[in-house]
Amino acid sequence: MDHDLLEEVLSCPTLPSLPAVAIEVIELTRDVNVEMDKLAATIQNDQGLSAKVLKTVNSSYYGLRKKCGTIRQAIVVLGLSAVKSLTLGFSLVSSIDLKDKHGFDHNEYWRRGLFTAVAARSIAVAAKSEFQDEAFLGGLLQDVGMVALYETLGERYVRILEQTGGDHSKLSGFEIAEFELQHPDIGAMMATRWKLPEELIQPVKYHERPSAGPSGEVGMLIKAVGLGNIIAEALTSDDPQVALRRYYKRAKEWFNFTETQADEIFKEVTAGTKEMAKLFDVDAGKLPDTDELVKEAREQAMCLSIETTAPTLGFDVEDTLMLDSPKFDQETGLLNAETFDAVLKNSFDQALNTGDSLTVVRVSFDREDTEAPRRPLELRKLVSGVATVLRKHFIDSGGVIGRLESESFCVLVPSSSRVVVARTAEAFRVEFAQACDEWGVSGRVHVGIAYTDHTTAGVYSRVEQLTTAAARAMQASAQLGGNSIKVFTPKKKAA
Repeated sequence: MDHDLLEEVLSCPTLPSLPAVAIEVIELTRDVNVEMDKLAATIQNDQGLSAKVLKTVNSSYYGLRKKCGTIRQAIVVLGLSAVKSLTLGFSLVSSIDLKDKHGFDHNEYWRRGLFTAVAARSIAVAAKSEFQDEAFLGGLLQDVGMVALYETLGERYVRILEQTGGDHSKLSGFEIAEFELQHPDIGAMMATRWKLPEELIQPVKYHERPSAGPSGEVGMLIKAVGLGNIIAEALTSDDPQVALRRYYKRAKEWFNFTETQADEIFKEVTAGTKEMAKLFDVDAGKLPDTDELVKEAREQAMCLSIETTAPTLGFDVEDTLMLDSPKFDQETGLLNAETFDAVLKNSFDQALNTGDSLTVVRVSFDREDTEAPRRPLELRKLVSGVATVLRKHFIDSGGVIGRLESESFCVLVPSSSRVVVARTAEAFRVEFAQACDEWGVSGRVHVGIAYTDHTTAGVYSRVEQLTTAAARAMQASAQLGGNSIKVFTPKKKAA
């Protein structure tokens, strides 16, 4: 991480700040026994804000049988959490005004936030989470780090936004490659400075990589926002079916939703967003016909299930990055060796200073029949296949992936148990082996893992030592015939 740039961003004088009423609401609601009259009076001191909250509470989105005439009534009927979230939500929108700013699409920023917020709340309701209103606010707040980076870096950040081609899923990768930091981390630091509660900070930090977040109820909240992001992508993308397939998959994996439940949530979001967009003064744009999208998804799923005779080249459209940048490998879209080494060094230095864990996974592949000549098409299948399956298994856990050489890759995974990383690597190995059979390619992978955490204190002082350990483990895997995983366990230095 570039600490000088981080300090420059966080000390930027034009960063948004929360209005006084929002700050007071946060302070008051830290006390679970806060007096309702005091909280209501605080919100009602801002007549404009109070009117927006009441209008929203009485909208069809909440579907109350009897309208609320006062903020206190709204607190009684909907609960403290809902009114607090609406108050903070409207305060955020009023404090972040980037209209007419060159290169930053103010309306698109809030449009994406609202789609995610409405979707996240619907998901949390269906999952019977205790953080239903926090899910809404988490979705609305998720990309606040983008605002900080834009305000600080101006044209430099606009160029990064342009390079993504409007595909938000690529943004963090470009940010890391260019600045060695990313908007989710910046946003979480801003939320911390605003003294927001952890259940709002965590979704901001992990909304791009939900599986890397904490477990328990907060983990479910993070996944609700993450799944909301996928719905937002499906509703705003030119090719919604790619995101929609991912939505159904994650809905099952993360919440065990049935297809029917997932359908109902998806269909709720357009109506909810249309309603909330009016209240938040955001142009929701043309909303797609969700019934048609779901119907098309079913038809595509049926086609995919019967078209088993034509293997792919080893990558999906959703995983392919067409990047015109010297920081990325042009064939796979992964970080190139130089960029990856810089990110790894900074991550290692940070882990050394903070005591956090950092795991490095080295991967290489070769043909099982080394006597046979390698055909170019077969090599491309193996290269793109490794890249695709690595993304599938490591991106959600916060992994950063690079291509070091033609047939050699590396993944760094921060703040995760080495046991969890080893399980993820094993899932990668198994799926890659199965994919090779489907592609008609006789490839095998060698996987080596090395880690630094509280158990390795004093063992690694330089990043080269950690990467060498991972390479040695990968070589040990190859010596065993490949298609295996070896973990380098260092011996502690004598005291």
